[in-house]
Amino acid sequence: MDGPYTRALAEYISGSAFKDLPAPLVEHAKLLVLDTIGVGVYGATLPWSERLRATAQAMEAPGRVSVWCTPLQFSAPTAAMINATAVHAFELDDIGPGGHNGSVTLSSALAMAQHTGELSGAELINAIVIGIETAARVNQCVGRIPHEGLGFHNPGLMGTFASVASASRALGLDADDVVHALGHAGQQAASLMFTHHGGMGKRLLAGQAARAGTFGALLAANGFTNAANVFEAEYGGFCAAHTGNREPPAYDLTQLTKDLGRTYHTAKVRFKMWAARVPNHSSLEGIRQLRKKHPIPVEQVKQVRIRLGRGYLQNVGWAYTPTTITSAQLNLYYVTAIMLLENDVFTEQFTEDKIRNPRVLELIKRISITHDASMDAMGYAEGNPIEIELADGTVLSAWGKVHGDAENPIHREDVVDKFRKLTAHRLQPEKQAEIITLCERLERVEDVSTLIGALHV
Repeated sequence: MDGPYTRALAEYISGSAFKDLPAPLVEHAKLLVLDTIGVGVYGATLPWSERLRATAQAMEAPGRVSVWCTPLQFSAPTAAMINATAVHAFELDDIGPGGHNGSVTLSSALAMAQHTGELSGAELINAIVIGIETAARVNQCVGRIPHEGLGFHNPGLMGTFASVASASRALGLDADDVVHALGHAGQQAASLMFTHHGGMGKRLLAGQAARAGTFGALLAANGFTNAANVFEAEYGGFCAAHTGNREPPAYDLTQLTKDLGRTYHTAKVRFKMWAARVPNHSSLEGIRQLRKKHPIPVEQVKQVRIRLGRGYLQNVGWAYTPTTITSAQLNLYYVTAIMLLENDVFTEQFTEDKIRNPRVLELIKRISITHDASMDAMGYAEGNPIEIELADGTVLSAWGKVHGDAENPIHREDVVDKFRKLTAHRLQPEKQAEIITLCERLERVEDVSTLIGALHV
């Protein structure tokens, strides 16, 4: 029952304060809030979000926590689930250590704000950062085994811990209660990756993480206890179970508390400029780089060659079959073809007609995606190579890297433009400006109910 690492993480969560956060990190977190709201407003309009809201209405009475861009209100866990699902609804939400962070942290913290009736902008920022730091360290503890080795959806899995940490901090739980909340979160963490082959299930993975984490925090707040060693337990503990109960253990508990309060993983959160799964982004960036120097007419493309490590090959390199928009967004063959054809991979590139378009299907036959064992240990941030061979024998090559590093930065203006683009059909310009301003001065907002109110449409 000994859980020293669980306890230390709980003490960090409960004892954290906004005043301790570095100023650049605060600015980055404020941009994350704006980006999350923007993709959530867009996602709320999509069919799967509508079906989820209808399901909630059929099974639950009204509550006190708002569903963004609707007049609906539900319990905190249900509202967090619906809002997080909307954020993750079109593969446009952020990516970083631990997963899709805004979807599970902002939705959970704002749900707690309405549940308790009070939370300042500074406290919201702190809760978001604490959630990301928690998920990042749990992720580092177990490595890539759950996601790439066993077939879990990492953001949905680690996102449960991001959610419970953000919700616990927003609720003001003490360390004893956070220990129990972490235990509740660990028992509910799930997210199987088979969903990437079709249906709407993938959209719900961030939502179920937000629901589980929010519910876990509320259970702890109401005296519902759990074992104190969710991470340390050798049998049935989160780390042992999600690394295959190997001997010797395939996890490193010291990563749970390494450099807490000194090193911040939140700074590594990246904003998506493509509406596709993030392991696809490096290849898209490679094409974008090449197009800056060469026109690359599609009719002249003889073959496209992409190499990936084993994990990402499993994640995005499976043979393309036109089934659903979800599947197309996750598939590297499709997004490579549509990028070559339309020079963009955003909302307009995913329609029922386009995912079955004969030109797309013909071009896919010229795309080769292969396994490169030398890349197996590499993460998505390190990128991957792409070659385009033209009919005249010319070979164009690039090493694409995900948008957002020092060589290819994303600026505040990029995030603001993305927000305006995604929300243009739902929010009037004055409402867009109000939300942008609130996020820009979020640390000075006394009560986040102002921000929540701005999301009523």
